[in-house]
Amino acid sequence: MPPLIALPGTLLDARSLQPVLQAAGLQAQVELLGQAPTLDAELDRLAALAASGPGPALWIGHSLGGIVALHLAVRHPQAVAGLLLLGANGRSGAATPARRRAAQAQWALAGAKGLAALAHDKLAPGYGVDGDAALVAQLAAQAQAVGLARFGHQLHYAATRPGVLDPRQALDVPVLALSGAADTLCPPDQSEALLALGLRVRHRSLPAAGHLFPMLQAQATAQLFAAWLRQSHF
Repeated sequence: MPPLIALPGTLLDARSLQPVLQAAGLQAQVELLGQAPTLDAELDRLAALAASGPGPALWIGHSLGGIVALHLAVRHPQAVAGLLLLGANGRSGAATPARRRAAQAQWALAGAKGLAALAHDKLAPGYGVDGDAALVAQLAAQAQAVGLARFGHQLHYAATRPGVLDPRQALDVPVLALSGAADTLCPPDQSEALLALGLRVRHRSLPAAGHLFPMLQAQATAQLFAAWLRQSHF
């Protein structure tokens, strides 16, 4: 099997993907997004990681991590042996007024009150987990570990990504897009739309799962991942 490189989502770190990796019995190199100031530079950085290893990698990306992995497959196909996309989409980041206001509000809150407050006041309600104090505390800890500088870059990636659907790109590697049926941030239809990218793209949806399903439905996610790995003959 190719080497695994995992990309957590916005303000998430390795702890967000460890449950599903552990359930699948796999180890992966985890890369936090946001080291480079622009998306293109970050894609170049990630491609260089794959080039320094034994060959093209299987990229596991959650949320923004999956979006970045999709763009990596288009810009640097030689770095990608396959994609596992968790709650991701292929849309462009073209800023609507609503998106701009949301990003500006998040940045302002993070600057004024800190990333822990942002996780508590914005992220947890958006994920539908604000009633789980222990999980909210874990999200706050992950956000603080990512840091404000990386967060600023992550917001920039999200806002400037060109998307892979219009114009439609073509992928010639195995892709599994997993979605949560109850995910309001990246609904299943957005993962379903990725089927247009190629004949080797598959989509599966987890019932009653929200955006954090790699953490909260790790066993079910791992089972779908393992079945796809067997079918893809890595």
